[in-house]
Amino acid sequence: MSSTARIRLRRDVAANWTAANPTLLNGEVGVETDSRRFKIGDGTTAWNSLSYYLNGVSARGQASKTTDGTVTGLTQGVYKSTGLTATLDSSTAFGMSLGTTDLFALKNTSGLTQLMRFYVCIDAYTSSGQTLGIKLAKNGTAIDQTESRSGVNLNAVGSLLLEDATTTGTGTPEVSLVTTWIISMAANDEVSLLIANHSGTEDITFKRGRIIATEIDS
Repeated sequence: MSSTARIRLRRDVAANWTAANPTLLNGEVGVETDSRRFKIGDGTTAWNSLSYYLNGVSARGQASKTTDGTVTGLTQGVYKSTGLTATLDSSTAFGMSLGTTDLFALKNTSGLTQLMRFYVCIDAYTSSGQTLGIKLAKNGTAIDQTESRSGVNLNAVGSLLLEDATTTGTGTPEVSLVTTWIISMAANDEVSLLIANHSGTEDITFKRGRIIATEIDS
């Protein structure tokens, strides 16, 4: 009579693996049942320090701010953190979290080096309609290639000349800025939004914005 051998792998949800942090035997497999990823032990390295053997789900994350905020302490033409806090869309996030060094950022918590495509857009203004700019930064270091600028033109009597500009409730023109870039992120790297006033030092009123990252499959 023939028989079929059945093997059951060690398994649990990701949060329980992280909390227990066991050391798998050399060659032992541990499966995250909710993420469909697994790790293979080496007999000495604890779970949280092991790399995933297979990344079964693409890393992704998005965060946004839809309420007004003010960016202060500006130096003309100098990029800085917004100092604002975005809200992570936890229902769609995987392997990414809100930044910890900068709260308008996304952090790679997948444990792997990931090639990510970022998309960032904001609407903002100053009371005198100045030229604004945005850049992305990796771990606080600006990525100059991601710079985007926009402004409004006012004539001698302050009338709006830029046809595609929108206005706030008080008639102040808003500008929309967008940037996108592909960035390699090691484990725990953060990509954040930087902003600058290129016309002066006037505070920037932030109306709304978002930062989105998606893994590029290799």
